[in-house]
Amino acid sequence: MRGWKWSIGIIVCLALMWGISKIWQNLLIKQFERELLHLRQKGEPTTFADLFPSIPNHQDGTLFYQLAIVQLDMVQRQLPRNLWEIIYDFTNPKPIKPLDPADVQKVLQASQPALRTLQRALNFRHMRMTDWSVENPMAVEFPHFSKFREFARILAAEGKWQKQKGDIDKAVETQMTILKLVRRMGDEPSLIIGFMLQSGLYAIAINGLEQFLANDDASPKTYRALMAELNSWDINRDFVLALQSERVLAIATCEWMKERFSKKMLRKLVAGDQPFRVNLVISLKPKNALIAQNALTMLEYFNATIAIARKGVPYEWEAVRQLEKEWEFDHPTKSVNFSGIEFVWDGNAIAKTLMPALSGIFYKSSSCHAIQRIARTAIALRIYRRENGHYPETLNELVPKYLPNLPVDPFDGKPLRYKRLQHGFKIWSVGENMRDDGGVEVKGVRQREKGDIVWEAMK
Repeated sequence: MRGWKWSIGIIVCLALMWGISKIWQNLLIKQFERELLHLRQKGEPTTFADLFPSIPNHQDGTLFYQLAIVQLDMVQRQLPRNLWEIIYDFTNPKPIKPLDPADVQKVLQASQPALRTLQRALNFRHMRMTDWSVENPMAVEFPHFSKFREFARILAAEGKWQKQKGDIDKAVETQMTILKLVRRMGDEPSLIIGFMLQSGLYAIAINGLEQFLANDDASPKTYRALMAELNSWDINRDFVLALQSERVLAIATCEWMKERFSKKMLRKLVAGDQPFRVNLVISLKPKNALIAQNALTMLEYFNATIAIARKGVPYEWEAVRQLEKEWEFDHPTKSVNFSGIEFVWDGNAIAKTLMPALSGIFYKSSSCHAIQRIARTAIALRIYRRENGHYPETLNELVPKYLPNLPVDPFDGKPLRYKRLQHGFKIWSVGENMRDDGGVEVKGVRQREKGDIVWEAMK
């Protein structure tokens, strides 16, 4: 009799636990739905359709971009790979080895049809290059990114070729084509990786302009066109759009996992390349409740991140650091090893797998703002010298005729640093280390630790 009572008690307990888990699961799912509704009411995108509204055919340049990529592919298959390596080395201020101008010219001439098609594509306001209709949101691919990078490198080489031939205006206009491509990419927010590519292409263009104009001068008309193009990229808009697209991807991925994922698939996802690591939370908690819990975590994280981004530069760096510290996405999880198997209890394991660490992208956005402001100031200085015969002693003299206000360093909020040289000038931002290194620039992996972002002109 007592055995029956124990059995009934166990059954009742299990039933209660099952009921409580169901209630908890429903509460989490309802809370997630309420959060989505709240975002929609605020006008925030929650689906890919929100991010990519339909566009008129006469404003859509997608087919021309695709044709330009096909033409570039054809050229790259026809010419030996070593020629493409030469064209990329050609843009280096200090080439590793001597280059044959005939090889450079051969690649540039062969690339002209693709470049002309790209120019046609850039005349359209919109592009839709990514297929977001794939079943698995995590499987979205961006094959055009590598091609856009190739186009930027070819345009940088063409600009240098034009500069060497004495056509400085044409060289500057060619770099402006890269700047325009950067702007057009913002029409189709493609996650953080898309914004990172925009940043990289922008740096290629600005570095080219600095090289071309270091000891040469463009015409007033070209300077005015360049200034207009430099003013046209709304970096903060595209940065926020990139974060919003990451949030939409997180929402879509969680919805897809609820429909398609089993517990086994979740375990495999979070284990990654650690097959002997077992997350007990995934084994013990209901699948949909766990996914909803992680979705809420990601929404909260993205909402806070987007709020910081919307305030613009200089960013609240302490808030960025505190946000990452609070979620501890990159921190090790407490674990116990038993017979060679690592057991962990991590309720946010799915979010950690899907979420990027965002402090780096805030630095990248600030760098974009810095080189944009430095470039605008450099061009304003050139225009000032044309009209006055000399460079100003301070940047204050550029306001308001040449610049609407004193350019501010996006990293520390202070005015950009400026030094008038005997035959030129130097402008710089303190960069990611937040320290004024006196206008000394350090390239490569140590740039975050030491070095400023610099534009130096010798004329």
